[in-house]
Amino acid sequence: MLGYIITYGSIFFYYSLFFLAITIGYKNGSGQLKDVLSGKGEPGTLMARLVAGIFFLGLGGAILFVKRNVDGGIITPDWDKYDLIVWVLIALAVIVGTLSELKQLSATNIFNDSLPFSLTLSFLLIRTIFLIVYEFFFRGAVLFIMIEDVGVVTAVIVNLILYVLVHWFDKKERYGSVLMGIVLCSVSIYYHSVWPAIIIHLSLALSNEITLLIKNKSLIKKSWS
Repeated sequence: MLGYIITYGSIFFYYSLFFLAITIGYKNGSGQLKDVLSGKGEPGTLMARLVAGIFFLGLGGAILFVKRNVDGGIITPDWDKYDLIVWVLIALAVIVGTLSELKQLSATNIFNDSLPFSLTLSFLLIRTIFLIVYEFFFRGAVLFIMIEDVGVVTAVIVNLILYVLVHWFDKKERYGSVLMGIVLCSVSIYYHSVWPAIIIHLSLALSNEITLLIKNKSLIKKSWS
């Protein structure tokens, strides 16, 4: 009984800290990269939110893996067993991520001329680390611990709820995160590995954000000057 209290207390604690960091970021107008590029948000606030996520979710995930002795196989990549399904999903994620941002930009096309090119490289690096840690927490520790405790269906439902809540501040992401969460949970369970979820999530998020950065006129001008 004590083990369950520690497990779910840890999940709630570190998730709450992460959720708080997201809330602060959005309240300051710096929830996403597009907020910074449009001039509404501050780069430092966005970067701080990502670093906070890396720290809280990374520490929480590591503690959960150790305390519950989670199967290390789920965090060990095995590229030979990732079949065509994974690569098709990766390709679809890149297409969706790119096209969705192009559509948004055609409507707004607002750019921040003061954003340094070096900051974009730092953002992409931190964002990549963040997404890897993020998936290790959600589709690694939390998902597989809950599958062991309460079964697949309940574990996936709870995972989806937690996942949707962190996207709740953006109406477009709020609904898309339901489908994305189902896909990420499904591939993690099917392949008994968190890496397909990591690759798919990275493909969607980075294709979206790189498209946004490329379309940023100040980025192109500074990177080619």
